[in-house]
Amino acid sequence: MGDSLQDQLRSLGLAKSKPAAEQRRQRSSRKAKRPARDPGSQPAGEPSLDQAYALREREEQQQAQRARQQKLEEERRRRQVNKAIREIVASQRQNCEDADLPRNFMFNGRIRKIYVTAEQQRALNAGDLGIVYLSGSYHLLAPGALASVREISNEHVVDLGLEAEDEDPEHPVPDDLVW
Repeated sequence: MGDSLQDQLRSLGLAKSKPAAEQRRQRSSRKAKRPARDPGSQPAGEPSLDQAYALREREEQQQAQRARQQKLEEERRRRQVNKAIREIVASQRQNCEDADLPRNFMFNGRIRKIYVTAEQQRALNAGDLGIVYLSGSYHLLAPGALASVREISNEHVVDLGLEAEDEDPEHPVPDDLVW
């Protein structure tokens, strides 16, 4: 029913038909009003589905590459820190192989143990020695070396809590308490 009344009358043979030239002009003017589109083309500004997938894949690859680079940089930094601390520990370490007294302390939320001599235990309790964690081991160091390690990385220095005041001064906990 989209035809005009004149077109309907022409189709029934009741009206004269248009000349061929006029029909061509009408068709060409209709085509000019409507832009020609392929059935698979997208509206202007929108990428095709293949382009969108390729763009997303490229973005994911770039994110993965950035994550790898960041991880490698962090690993390199950690190795440099461990190397610097290892040099200090190698020259300043005061652990004794024949130490037999266990000294318990908290590190990273867990109770850890290091074996010390009686003299080292007194020095630890007085704050004259400190403990450094490096590659799965705990090392006794003098306060000067401990300060050097603290400058490099505070995470490797064990906080023995000597600065904290006792919560209950009437009933102090002995320092040599074995758990």
